[in-house]
Amino acid sequence: MVKHRIAALAGVLVLTVLSINGCQGVKKDSGTSGGNETAEEEVIETEAGEEPEVGMGNPWVEITEEEAKNYCDRLFKAPPGAKDQEWLKCEELGDPEKGVQPMIQLSFELDGLYFTARAQQGAAEDADISGLYTEWTAGPDDVTLANWGGGNMAGKTCRSVNDSGYIDLITWYDVEIGIKYSLSTASDDLDGFDIQAVAEQMYSEENEPYTGP
Repeated sequence: MVKHRIAALAGVLVLTVLSINGCQGVKKDSGTSGGNETAEEEVIETEAGEEPEVGMGNPWVEITEEEAKNYCDRLFKAPPGAKDQEWLKCEELGDPEKGVQPMIQLSFELDGLYFTARAQQGAAEDADISGLYTEWTAGPDDVTLANWGGGNMAGKTCRSVNDSGYIDLITWYDVEIGIKYSLSTASDDLDGFDIQAVAEQMYSEENEPYTGP
């Protein structure tokens, strides 16, 4: 099971942290080894004489970081000190005919906060890949990320504050390749927290595409 999605924070914004188009990054225990669930149809047993109910399996599949790199030419990495890292992909959120790769997701814990990072190569610059549906009480504010894009990567930050707590979100877009990124976290108190600093630590020089002769 994905241990550290924003929706898993006890009592924090359960109703607002949803996945895009119903694609949730939470793996369902299918009883198979390796945890590689697919979106194949599964038949739910019913009482005798009733028609079986046909549903869809979880479209999120657990992958390795190396596998994730196959779908994103300039992939982020987990920041130093990150724990409980889990990489997932969702083929259903991609569109091969339009050059949109599967959605890649990394969840991790850092300094007591739980983060969800996403990347999708081929997504539009204005695409909302965060999976968050909430009213923002602050932002979007323009920021410039260090490291990313040679220190010239434009991004936007947003914050939601309500009776349930805080949600912080930062998004940025790689115009050179066409990759949309998002990073979010939720807590009962994020006063003084800088999500941009975490995003900047996720830049990976090792994941730069090869540009040599």
